[in-house]
Amino acid sequence: MHASKRLVAIRVQLQDMRSRRAVAVASAPIVTRLTRRGADVVHAAAEDTASAMRTQRTLESATLARPALARNLLCLPIMSSRAGTAVSLLAGLIAAACSEPPPSSAQFDAQVGGHDAYEPDDRGTASCGRDGDARPSALLFDGADDHVTMGAAPALGLATFTIEAWVRRDGRGESASTGVGGLLLVPIAGKGRGEGDGSTIDCDYAFGFVGDVLGADFEDTASGLNHPIVGSTAVPLGEWHHVAAAYDGATWRLYLDGRVDAELGADATPRADSVQHFGIGAAFDSMGVPAGRLAGAVDEVRVWNRARTEAEIASTMFESLTSGDGLVARWALDEADRGAPDSVGGADGSVVGATFVTPGAAIDLGLPPVLGAATPAQDAAVSGESVEISVAIDDPDDDPFVATFYVRSITGADDFSIVVLPDTQYYTEEAGGLERFYYDQTQWIVDHRAEYGIVGAIHSGDIVDDGDRYAYEWMVASRAMGTLEEEIAGLPDGVPYAICVGNHDQTPNGTPDNTTSFNTHFGVERFAGRAYYGGHYGDDNDESWVTFSAGTLDFVVVSLQYDETPDPAVLAWARTIFESHPDAFGILSTHYVLDGDGSFSAQGRAIYDALRDVDNVQIMTGGHISAEAQRTDTFEGHVVHSILADYQRREQGGSGWMRIWTLSPAKGELAVRTYSPTLDAWETDDDSELTLAVDLSGAGGDFTELASVGASAGHAATTTWSGLVPGRIYEWYVTVSDCAHTVRSPVHRFETAP
Repeated sequence: MHASKRLVAIRVQLQDMRSRRAVAVASAPIVTRLTRRGADVVHAAAEDTASAMRTQRTLESATLARPALARNLLCLPIMSSRAGTAVSLLAGLIAAACSEPPPSSAQFDAQVGGHDAYEPDDRGTASCGRDGDARPSALLFDGADDHVTMGAAPALGLATFTIEAWVRRDGRGESASTGVGGLLLVPIAGKGRGEGDGSTIDCDYAFGFVGDVLGADFEDTASGLNHPIVGSTAVPLGEWHHVAAAYDGATWRLYLDGRVDAELGADATPRADSVQHFGIGAAFDSMGVPAGRLAGAVDEVRVWNRARTEAEIASTMFESLTSGDGLVARWALDEADRGAPDSVGGADGSVVGATFVTPGAAIDLGLPPVLGAATPAQDAAVSGESVEISVAIDDPDDDPFVATFYVRSITGADDFSIVVLPDTQYYTEEAGGLERFYYDQTQWIVDHRAEYGIVGAIHSGDIVDDGDRYAYEWMVASRAMGTLEEEIAGLPDGVPYAICVGNHDQTPNGTPDNTTSFNTHFGVERFAGRAYYGGHYGDDNDESWVTFSAGTLDFVVVSLQYDETPDPAVLAWARTIFESHPDAFGILSTHYVLDGDGSFSAQGRAIYDALRDVDNVQIMTGGHISAEAQRTDTFEGHVVHSILADYQRREQGGSGWMRIWTLSPAKGELAVRTYSPTLDAWETDDDSELTLAVDLSGAGGDFTELASVGASAGHAATTTWSGLVPGRIYEWYVTVSDCAHTVRSPVHRFETAP
């Protein structure tokens, strides 16, 4: 949006000051508490100690890593100001500074809680002069030590329940365990966490985020067993969303924005007599000790003693409620209340650290616009140098609205790369004199990061040759990989990398979990606090996961140690990581995936069978066998490519050969090439160069604002996109605001004829 329109918005809101009290804009706390997208997610048996050590990124680091994201959070209070909330003169200065279009990341393109008012063109006027019971604030949690505690709150001990709230995720937060067999959950609200089994210190119910999706859990009265459920839809950062979890005594249901997101039978009774404490923004044990922290804002939290239906949740999520069938507690979280009083029951909350922020969710301001069909149709072929793009829009309140179109083209400039390091074992031997090959590989990645658009690296295992036997080998490996960890422009933590345990990294060779030296040199402590490190399984780093981004597309890489009979619990953990980041491109890295003839190893087969129906897992990669091979498998329409690359039996332990994967969003493909930095040579035979079709939806550069148009409900918003080039992919989306609410369409795509 242009600065001039923002200044009009300021004038509109300043007029409101005559009858309403001004509320200062609180943008700085949001920005300074920014962290990378992702979450600490592990299976029940996991303990992500890195989560406890992770610190919030400063604005400087956030700006380096994702400048558009940081800018959007800075501008958020202005972008989402709503009726009845006046702004300070400072807001005008921020508005002028925020005149750039919103960032391209899907996580930051809309704020459901509202939008700034401005005067649109002559096609319509979006009036923000609505009066009513507008709620000007919400409670902001810093993801470090903020929380609200209600104490033991026995009245909130429930065997059937619904817990609902408006939430805006601003960052990763910290997770808390719900117990063995449960989840690592970033808490929204609930009564309890993992503490014991089979007594009143079991968890009654916990609700929060597992990675990017919703999750909930309870421990049952009969045995203390956990009964977790995980959602299926990513909840973007920077947006207000209504969330709910309901249990009817037999079935879990998670709701996102009034719709069922996940459903799972449990057929157990939650520990309603739990003495664990109730809280918001953290999870509490029986002594009231908090764990896990939400990074974001919360508004209008409600607890019911029954499972509400989808229709009930959807019909009241935009309203504040102080009564209703089964409503036992409600916290408005409004600054005017001077805290967190329970307006229904007696479970008043004590606010610790959290601060009020304006605006909160769009409650008691009517219903949001509804988006209909868009043209051109998805993936349509378009001819000519221009096209009319439009979306049908309705508004249940018959409000006028403003639609803003954002566009981008997908070209070769959006290509990027990932580097894969196969078995480096012989480069680390003290008597071999081959260390330079390993050093050259990682130095080349750093030196050519910008040229090749390198966003991350993957080590396929067999880091060293002799397990725990020789310290020198680990010293070489640590130095080589340390090159990637040095701070460079735009990457405070260096080049993100994933690393897995090979059989030569275990002592005795090929013995799973015997990884003392690996965890000494590449354990949790080495990665804790790095923005790209997601977490680990169990109490060491034998299995771990990392995340990095290419433009607006996130990647999740899960690394599993060499184990020809993998533990089903480990495979379940890996599955949970991928499923909790459903919009990310999934890569599974383990040392031994394929044999030289392209057949699966025993471990490769077990992994594929466990993950073949996980939609976002697209690549499995490994080494171990000195060969090059590739296979493609399809299960119920879902394609997984498996890749083998290992050069250890070549001259000089492999001569520095490594793989460069170049991913092209414009072509929808991954091109594999083989290169040695030391030799400065390429291998170009059919096994060394290959191209694989992959889904890179979401990847691309920044969207830019094309046009803003106004209209009335029941009409389509339309604009013309000119200057199209033949044979190119184009993408667009629209945000629609009736001032109180803003909704965002999916990304639409078409391709121009050659």
